[in-house]
Amino acid sequence: MKLIACLIFGLLMTLPAQAGNRLDLPDQVTQGGFYVGKVTPGSALWLGKTKLKLTPEGYFAFGVNWQQEGMIKFRLVDSAGAEYPQRLQVIKQKYDVQHINGLPKKMVTPPKEVLARIAADSARVKKARTTNSPRQDFRGHFIWPVRGRISGNFGNHRILNGKPKSPHTGMDIAAPKGTPVKAPLGGVVTMVSDLYYTGNTVIIDHGYGVSTVFAHLDKAMVRMGQRLTQGDQIGTVGATGRATGPHLHWGLNWYKERLNPALVLGE
Repeated sequence: MKLIACLIFGLLMTLPAQAGNRLDLPDQVTQGGFYVGKVTPGSALWLGKTKLKLTPEGYFAFGVNWQQEGMIKFRLVDSAGAEYPQRLQVIKQKYDVQHINGLPKKMVTPPKEVLARIAADSARVKKARTTNSPRQDFRGHFIWPVRGRISGNFGNHRILNGKPKSPHTGMDIAAPKGTPVKAPLGGVVTMVSDLYYTGNTVIIDHGYGVSTVFAHLDKAMVRMGQRLTQGDQIGTVGATGRATGPHLHWGLNWYKERLNPALVLGE
């Protein structure tokens, strides 16, 4: 019996340790949440089948799909080749239904002559969101781009003029027209455009697939490729595009994942 016990103990000692969270992350993450973790430099890390980009110091960014349930699974391989499966529990969010009335008919059911423009707008936004720069601004603490009443929450199922539409993909902050809008993190401007639905729109790259979007601006005050530091003014609050009043639509993205900006602001 002692020989068997010794053999089992020896086998266990040769296996990589599974206990503990080696990602410098909470054990629970939230639907629509954005997270920055850290692993030992020289490691490799996968989220599902996607290999994550790591900074030289071992930092990485990722976002949780707004409908993700159960667990998310990582695979960490250290510099010696040892593997460490990591699992994080996903906390579900409750998404409300929001009714918005009084929108122009063309902004709810667009006429055929603008469909090509809408498709081109969508392609430009998707291209900006694929930016994969080495900037590390994403590691900073977000500040509010503007202060005001929260008039629309991320994930709301929207009924526009009585017609069900896609869920809300950002956070709406109501403020007087002309109120300055500031960069919540440093970064580089990757899009400045007047889009059909979102009006004057700016997208900022913060590195490693992380970007923020600012929509319905009265004026955009930045240019393509401009480098920004946190707190720089990027425009003013407006009601351009599909809007019933002056407000900022603020979106947070990790590549294709649309995330909840409210979750990065703390209390």
